[in-house]
Amino acid sequence: MMDSIVQLIRNALCCVKDWELFSDSVPMLYDANQTKSVLSSFLQLELPEIIDKTTPLEVIISVSQLYACLSCAHSGVKLSWTSAGKLKRIVRLLEARLSSPLQGDTLNALAANRIVNESMIKEAKSSMRNAFVGLMVAPIGFGFFWLFANSWHVTEAGWIGGLVALIDALTVMEVCMVPLLYYMIVDGFKQFIMFRQTKECIDVVTSKKGKFNPGYINITRYEFMEPGWVPFFEEGTSPMGGSINSDKETEALATETKQVEQTLNLWFSPTATNDKNDENEKDAKIRKEAIENAISTMNKSLFGLSTKGYLEFLYFVLNFIAFYGYLMAIITFYYPDDDFQPTWVTQMKFGYDNNFADWSGNFAGDLMWTIEPAVILAIPFYFSSMQPVVVASSKTASAKTKTE
Repeated sequence: MMDSIVQLIRNALCCVKDWELFSDSVPMLYDANQTKSVLSSFLQLELPEIIDKTTPLEVIISVSQLYACLSCAHSGVKLSWTSAGKLKRIVRLLEARLSSPLQGDTLNALAANRIVNESMIKEAKSSMRNAFVGLMVAPIGFGFFWLFANSWHVTEAGWIGGLVALIDALTVMEVCMVPLLYYMIVDGFKQFIMFRQTKECIDVVTSKKGKFNPGYINITRYEFMEPGWVPFFEEGTSPMGGSINSDKETEALATETKQVEQTLNLWFSPTATNDKNDENEKDAKIRKEAIENAISTMNKSLFGLSTKGYLEFLYFVLNFIAFYGYLMAIITFYYPDDDFQPTWVTQMKFGYDNNFADWSGNFAGDLMWTIEPAVILAIPFYFSSMQPVVVASSKTASAKTKTE
């Protein structure tokens, strides 16, 4: 949330700077003497030549850019680190799983073991992707340091590599954005696929034609019906010293499997034997309520899945325009002469000269990255009422077990 707020402020101020808005009504925003006066009064600091061009508006923007530098770099490194640890832990759990017997021999117990195994494989794939995403996010954060320095005209002074280093930093940021744009498209299609699969699952559960059985439930359908289940191995962890807690992890995995089995016992009869009539009626009532709750949860999730799919494509459009806009600064740097440029460069600039292409591209990027956090911050107020209500089936299962 805080990242989105800072991004909104940063890029909104960049748009103000691009158009020199409020230069008449609030001239102090563009007055570099105000910066020098404040720094000399409170910090007894005299800015060197060129750096003393920094205006109060640029100071505010630079603070938000420094925040982005620290935040993105930290989150990217942390994501890669914890994802590597998560992958290591899952591999360790799967190896222990192979060397130990299955817990239980009923259909529900076997299905529970299979679902937990599928969940671990799914999370292993997710951790590999997240580790790669973290490696892309961290350099973007580091690149913001040169944008921060540029706001203070450090690159203009020729320090820390000058303008060349700034363009190199922008290039690295652009390259790192490419796979992130790809994943936005992938995630958008994934949400629509999950929407379709959820509707199919609802049809099967409500049809009562015998297809709804423990063999039908896989990890995807289980998560549709029981979205409140979050296994402990889904969380990231440090890759250091994991073997020390291997016994505790094995016990935790057995507990997770038992919880899934209890949930399946709510949906399907755990035995084929006949109990007393009053017990059968009680079990049938509990089972019916559990299935109805699962169907209600899936129905409520349909809106969320479709909305998330459209949002992913919206984020892709916004970020692609920003990507293309900021790319103009790199192109115009390497092809500074408007009269001697390859045809593809002229076409990418839509026939405009370098100055206008650079300015308009930068403004387009600032505007898109202003709209994106505004959408992110606004959507929960519209979206929260449509989120699925999570029913704690595992607690009901525990209560049922105690009454038997």
